[in-house]
This record gives sequence, C-alpha cells and structure tokens, in this order.
Amino acid sequence: MSIQPGEFAFSSLIGDRKINQDRCIRVTDGDSILLGLGDGMGGHPRGEAAAQVLIDTCQSYFNRIPHPILNPSSFLTRLLHKAHENIVAFGYEQQPAIDPRTTAVACLVQKSVAHWAHAGDSRLYLLRERRVLSKTIDHSYVERLKQQGVITAKQQKNHPQRNYVTRCLGGALASPDITLGKHKLEAGDILLLCSDGLWGSISEEDLLTTLFSTLPLSEAIHKLAEQAAHNAFPDSDNITLLALRMQQGDQDKLDKTRDEQAEPAEESNLAQAIAELQNAINNFETEIKQEKE
Repeated sequence: MSIQPGEFAFSSLIGDRKINQDRCIRVTDGDSILLGLGDGMGGHPRGEAAAQVLIDTCQSYFNRIPHPILNPSSFLTRLLHKAHENIVAFGYEQQPAIDPRTTAVACLVQKSVAHWAHAGDSRLYLLRERRVLSKTIDHSYVERLKQQGVITAKQQKNHPQRNYVTRCLGGALASPDITLGKHKLEAGDILLLCSDGLWGSISEEDLLTTLFSTLPLSEAIHKLAEQAAHNAFPDSDNITLLALRMQQGDQDKLDKTRDEQAEPAEESNLAQAIAELQNAINNFETEIKQEKE
C-alpha cells in the first residue's frame, strides 16, 4: 500500500491580543500539497500584513510551478526568499515606509516525503506513533543560549527574551538564511505546523495525547487551540496550527496510473524543468530591472 495525504484540519484563535497576526494556508494540486504558516511579529508595524504577504506568495508561487516539483529544497528556499522580497517591497510602498516582519514555516508533501523550510520560531513537528519523530529548531536567542549550554530547557521557557527571534522574513534587504529538512512519511504520521502561541503553552505530552486520541483530527486541533488559550490566559498570544495526517493509498490504482502515464512522464518532466528555468530567468530579469530603477 502507498502513503498519501488524508485528514487535514486547522485552527486560529486571537487569544488575548487585539488582532490576530497569524496566517496559514494549504494549497493542493494532485498529490502535491503545500502547507504554510506565518506569525506576524508584533514588535514591528503591520506584522499581520507581512504574514499575509507570505501566504499570498505561497499561493502564487506554488501555482506557477508544474507538479510534482522536481527540486523541493530549491523550491522552498526560493519561496521564502521571494516572500521576504515581497514583504520588504510592501513595506517600502507604505507612507511612511515601514518594516513589517513575520516568522515562516512551509512544508511540501509529495511522493510520500515531507520537505520543509523555516525562519523564526514557528514550528513544524513530524509525529509518529505517539512520539515526536522530528521538529524544527527555533531561530531564537534563547534557543541559541540553550544549545550553548548557558541556560536549561526549563529556564528557556521563562526567559525574559524568549520571544526574540534571530531570523525572520522582512526587516532587511538581504534574504535570511533558511533551514531545510525532509523525512519519508508513513501511514498514520501527522505533520503539524504551529505558531509559538501553541507550543509555548502546550506540553509535547499533551500535544501527542490529543492528536493520537480517538478524536477526529479537526476536533483534536480545536481542542489544542482552546487548551493553549486557557493555559496562557490572561496573556495568550495568537494561536494557529494546521495538521495533515497521512493514510494508506490504493497502490494498485497508482501502479495502473503510472503504467498509463509512463511514456509521457519524460515529456512532463522536461516541460516542468523548462518552466522552472523560465521562472528563474523571469525572476532574475525582474530583480535586475528593479536594481536599475
């Protein structure tokens, strides 16, 4: 049996803030799925706009590329760099100019493999059989201190600078460094993307217990969001999470489809490679034009 995407669910709560600066998205085309999440940074103007620009870029950039995507790592890196450029451009267009910023995490799922990229402290978790198989490492000041052995994980949770991120989209002319990851998926695996409003108020034990309970995924996600808001009251941050559960697929049907499409597959791959090259050329020409202006 093959592995394919199954249940999907998301939730986003404002918490005890005046506005919700979190944004998330799921874009699909056949067996290719892109998940994206941004947490607009409240210490800078229009964080919600920066997060929305990220989401809009996810939508447009994914739709421009033929699927399946031949080079997921390159695609995700360019996606976040393009979102960064769009956020910076948005800031310059305002009167007066501003520098909105957002964290970012994006995950491309195709051919039973999850590929991800992130900047900041919004996280991706890959959960399997009631355990955390993999997760992103925050780009934050306190995470750096913990890795250097200056503070413990317990001290990290209550550190006065725990919300200070060392990487984000927006806020600088140079594109940020992007951290990449990937992992083969199995049936029953859950991919979870979330803002710090969730993971900062929910233990991993509670996360696993709820997601691997008998509840439908949509109910489990809503329960986690409500629990995080309750735990952090009266100072709950925005809370956003989206999850995708993998399931068994019909291998015989897939094999038949592959046999039927075997001959045109090479033509399709060539067309995709040409399209990706043309997109790169167009982006380069646009950037050169902008520099001259």
